[in-house]
Amino acid sequence: MSARADTITCPNVADKLPEIPAAAQAEVDRNLALLNTQIAEANKRLVTSAGEGGPNFVQNAILGPLADKRTATINRIATAIGRVAARPELQVEALSTCKLGGANATAAPAPEASASATPETSDAPAPEGTAQTITCPSVADKLPAIPAAAKAEVDRNLALLNTQIAEANKRLVTSAGEGGPNFVQNAILGPLADKRTATINRIATAIGRVAARPNLQVEALSTCKLSAASTAAAAETAGPSADDFIDIQAVSPVQQPKRVASSGTFVSKCGTDQEGHTNSDNVITAPGVSNGAQHLNNYVGNESTDAFSTNESLAAADTTCRISADQSTYFWPSLQVRTGGQSTSVLPSAVQLQFRGNATSRVTAAPRFLRLVTGDAMALTNSAADAPADTATDAPTDTPTDAPTDLPTDVPSDLPTDVPTDLPTDVPTDLPTDVATDVPTDAPTDAPADAPAASADNARPTWSCTGFTDRLTDKYPICPDGSAVVRILDMPSCWDGQNLDSADHRTHVVFPDENGACPSGTKAVPQLRMTLVYANVPNTQPEGTDVPFALDGVASQQQSPNTDHAGAIEVMSKQLMNTVVRCINSGRRC
Repeated sequence: MSARADTITCPNVADKLPEIPAAAQAEVDRNLALLNTQIAEANKRLVTSAGEGGPNFVQNAILGPLADKRTATINRIATAIGRVAARPELQVEALSTCKLGGANATAAPAPEASASATPETSDAPAPEGTAQTITCPSVADKLPAIPAAAKAEVDRNLALLNTQIAEANKRLVTSAGEGGPNFVQNAILGPLADKRTATINRIATAIGRVAARPNLQVEALSTCKLSAASTAAAAETAGPSADDFIDIQAVSPVQQPKRVASSGTFVSKCGTDQEGHTNSDNVITAPGVSNGAQHLNNYVGNESTDAFSTNESLAAADTTCRISADQSTYFWPSLQVRTGGQSTSVLPSAVQLQFRGNATSRVTAAPRFLRLVTGDAMALTNSAADAPADTATDAPTDTPTDAPTDLPTDVPSDLPTDVPTDLPTDVPTDLPTDVATDVPTDAPTDAPADAPAASADNARPTWSCTGFTDRLTDKYPICPDGSAVVRILDMPSCWDGQNLDSADHRTHVVFPDENGACPSGTKAVPQLRMTLVYANVPNTQPEGTDVPFALDGVASQQQSPNTDHAGAIEVMSKQLMNTVVRCINSGRRC
């Protein structure tokens, strides 16, 4: 860090904790490790941003966001201990506040002590400022349907492939300038290929123990290469721009079809993330990998969710939802207001989590711990040839009018901005009982061999404005005066009846077809619609690269609006899920 004399130092948290119960140790250790990662990332940002912004840049762009992340992490530590013992009374604000050290403070701060510290792993690309990064062929989308008996081992090895790339990219940075012209090939790419070969062979062996061994092109899949990558500054210059915006009044409205088969709705009220639960993980697509999302996510619902969450930890966690039986985790990329070249993350002013029916059939209960994803975080660079698979037959094209047709005519104006704490936690019991109760609460995670054919385009238009929500676009909307920015994130809702997840995280639950019907071999479950309203986002006209707001996203995606996406893990009690189904099938609004 010789490029800058200052370094960021933060108060130690570990030595302020009481004795940690064994049942909480693993979660506490993970969050202590995350505190170290956050400091390291902030110090990297301090170096790569040298010379940027005005006198308050470091406070606004680095120290402030770091304090927010630390607050959320320290609160998770206290919550983890509080589940099994007395919740510690920590001075969270003081512990969250970091500062710049002097010219002599060049050493990194002492790491948080831990009895069983988790090593930092990441599948992020090379750190900002690196001119090149290592890219490798995707393996997951080359696999056949994975038998349930092999799923856990396959998932571990897929995660290991990501870790190997991350470690190689770190080595690429730390070894800059070392060796001769063949150094990178001999010292980094060659060993990486050897590791990948062994890992891919283990994946094939795991499948081959219980099914036909897949015939993978191991040599091709193991060979990685250097990609010329823009520096962080160049990436910021490349986007977003005024071309990423559209006047919402120029977007054509779509005709609203009538939903008659299961026309009811159920709303779960879980707040707006006023608790500050944020991280850069994605527990669905990158489980066990810190910074797997490579951007900041906001969460509501389950209070414990991070990269290391398990079904067991989610089931044991508290929830921000008004109904305590809803411990589901709901998350989406943070939205950032951009002023003077600086970005500040903002929370939605209102969040509606609505479960809806199907146009052509009644719905059945979804299994507990079902994983759901929508959209594509890498939409800017994914092509039809190599994009992750999706089974949506109504995937949008480049024309905004190809958006899903079943849209709200407006967003309710009375959406809650907070979560009451003194409300009853039970659910209605006087609803029809015509719902199957034999839906499994757990399920294997492999996709059936006869899963519907996949489409390459996972991106979906999500953007609109209040008063214009019958119009949906894949560009950032410019809303008229008195109208607020809206994101409408629909989850797939046709479940294969067997699996909680799949190798591509999509083939186990897919979207209905253009007529609203579920494909053969799937059954309709309640469809989750996440509606986010931002009354605090400016509607100013963009000029060039001077734009009012943008998503936080993967650096290579240039904050494209088409990369909007979201995830959810449904963790409802059986009673609550059955109540959701009854409301929807009986045409009630609950």
